[in-house]
Amino acid sequence: MTRRRSEDASDAMEHSAKWFLKKHEDGEVFGPVEFAKLKEWSRAAQVSPLDQVSDDRAHWLKAPMVPELHMDYLIHLGEDSYYGPTTEEAVLEFLRSGEITVESIVINCCTGAETTLRHADFFQGQPPAPEATALNEPGRRSIRQNLQQRIRELELLLMDERRQLDMAEAHIRQLERRLQDAGLPAG
Repeated sequence: MTRRRSEDASDAMEHSAKWFLKKHEDGEVFGPVEFAKLKEWSRAAQVSPLDQVSDDRAHWLKAPMVPELHMDYLIHLGEDSYYGPTTEEAVLEFLRSGEITVESIVINCCTGAETTLRHADFFQGQPPAPEATALNEPGRRSIRQNLQQRIRELELLLMDERRQLDMAEAHIRQLERRLQDAGLPAG
């Protein structure tokens, strides 16, 4: 019964014409589109792992959380640096653009299998030909652009955390002074 319910949910998802894509970097929303179009964007590397999707514009999910988008692969970029999860087609798009090579390591998030792109089941020996992006569709972003955006966000988050820590420390010092002024031992 659970499997049937899962298939019904998947069928409903596939046939819904009210899907939206919210780009992480600027909050721009694309849609409504059919789920098939959303899958097409995902395969074309137009949906980043940080983008969100929704069928009601009230509840948003990170795109990789939707199994039907098949964003199942991580690309190992170097020491402790990964991109993804993303689709097989997006991995091939990054190969075509020269951002990765056939010796780049890809990891299937569903199985945990780790291999070079050259030996991945979906690799056919040639990167795909580039496709044009229509004006009303989300643009492709390179791995480097996505990583730079994420670094900027983490730096801003770190600065905010640092500011909050400084404020908390100042508040603690203020409270300790009050305790001392009251003649009570601090700490």
